[in-house]
Amino acid sequence: MKKKILIGIAVVIVAVGIWFAFNQEKATQMIVDLGMAMTSSVKHRDAASEKAKFEMTADDFSKAFKDNAVTANTTYINQAVLLEGSVTTVSGVTVTLNNIACNIDSSDTEKVKMLKPGDKVKIQGLVVGYNDLMEEIALAQCKIK
Repeated sequence: MKKKILIGIAVVIVAVGIWFAFNQEKATQMIVDLGMAMTSSVKHRDAASEKAKFEMTADDFSKAFKDNAVTANTTYINQAVLLEGSVTTVSGVTVTLNNIACNIDSSDTEKVKMLKPGDKVKIQGLVVGYNDLMEEIALAQCKIK
């Protein structure tokens, strides 16, 4: 009896393996869909719609990291900030304010297309990291206010 069950399980595994081998695109999509279904009940944070914990100019924000990166990391990482400054560069969905790279949310892509270097903007987003070697600050989930 045990042997029949093990043979049955082995047959099913081989059959599924063959199906996956010939239908890789569908199989991959099924795995992705399963992962999305498992995580879709998790409430994701929307930093751009929160009240910003800190409001300041981009220059002051940058200076805080340059002066003391350890303290700035402790204070600002994973916090919603509202920054005001001049656009340095626009590349795809990333707007740079001096050394602050703001990855703009997909709902604001039309606004990004209209920006050009020198424009004054207010951007709110979530502080996600600081690269002390390059002296770059990264913000995610940003919206142009």
